[in-house]
Amino acid sequence: MMKLHYISILTAALALMVCFSCKKKEETKESLTGTMKVDHNMDSYVKSGDTFTFSPGGVTAPDGTGIGYYFTAPITGIKDTLRAGATYSYEVPDTTGTFILTCTAYPIESSDKYYVKSGTITFVIVSETKTLTGLGRHLDDYRVWIDGQEYYVQKIAGQEWMRNNLRTIRRDDNGREVFGHSFANSPAMQNIFGGYYTWEEAQTACPEGWRLPSESDWVNLLKTVGAPDSLKPMETSPSGAGKLMVKAYFNGTVMWDYYRAVNIKDEAISAIPVGYANITGDQYEFTGDLDYAAFWTSDEYGGKGVYRYIYKEYDNVFVGTASKDSFAANVRCIK
Repeated sequence: MMKLHYISILTAALALMVCFSCKKKEETKESLTGTMKVDHNMDSYVKSGDTFTFSPGGVTAPDGTGIGYYFTAPITGIKDTLRAGATYSYEVPDTTGTFILTCTAYPIESSDKYYVKSGTITFVIVSETKTLTGLGRHLDDYRVWIDGQEYYVQKIAGQEWMRNNLRTIRRDDNGREVFGHSFANSPAMQNIFGGYYTWEEAQTACPEGWRLPSESDWVNLLKTVGAPDSLKPMETSPSGAGKLMVKAYFNGTVMWDYYRAVNIKDEAISAIPVGYANITGDQYEFTGDLDYAAFWTSDEYGGKGVYRYIYKEYDNVFVGTASKDSFAANVRCIK
C-alpha cells in the first residue's frame, strides 16, 4: 500500500545585487507554491536489495510554468531527474546506517525567477547479520532452528531459556501481519528485534515443545541472578536486571545507556531494550526502544496480562499488567 508523506520543506535563498549607474538594485526570486508531497512505499527500516518507488507532486509555480523533480540518492549523490508523471525507483544499497533521500522541485523554464523546494525522507538500513551485535554465545549455550531462524538457548534455573526474542510472525496472502508484529511496522526488523505480540497471541506463540514462562518461572530465574529468596510472583525484584541485560549495539550505537546503578553482565537471557507497542484498532505505536525490555508471562491478574520489564536506569526487574489485546511486548520461550 502506498503511503502519503508530507515532507518538511527546506528553502535556500540567494539575493543577487546588481549595480546600475552607481545605484544598487536588489533582485529577489519568488517562492514556488504548494506543499511537496511524495507517494511512496518505503518503510522506516529497510534492508539491502529492497526496492521502493516514489511519486512526487504538489508544487506549482505562480506563473504556471512547469515543475520538474529530481531525487538525490544518499552515499553516491547521484541525481535522477523525472519526466512528468514518472516515478523514481530506489534500490537499497549493501550497507547499514541512517540515510537521507532528497527530493527537489524546480521550475523547468523559469529557473532565474523561482527558488527550488527540497524535501527529505530519512530511513535506516539494517542487516540481519550486521545490525545487532554484541550478543556472543555463552559457554553453556546450544542452538536450535525454528522457522528457519537460529536461536541461542541457555540452561539456567533448572530450565532452558531462549536468549533471543521470538521472531515468528504470520502474514496473510497480501503480506499483512496478522499474528505478531514487526518493530516500526517494518518487516526488515522482524529478525532483528523479534516479534511484538499481544498477551492473547503470546499464549500460543511458542513453537511445539516450548512454552511461555509463568511468573513463577521468572521468579526462579531472578533468584538465580541475585534476587532475594523471599521474592514471590507479582513482586518487583530489587536486583538482577544487570545480569539479564546484554551490552548490545544497533548499527554501532550502544543500546543500553550507562547508569551507575546497573552493572551489565549478561549472565542470562541477554535482554535488549526494544520497547513495546500500544495498539489502537490495527495501528501499532512503538515506543520505549533504547529504554525498556518487556516480556509477556503466561499469567493474568485482574483481567489483564502480566509482563516482566526492565528499565535502563535501575537494577530492578519490574512486574506490570496491561491490556490483553492493546499492548504488545516481546516473547521468550522456555522448556
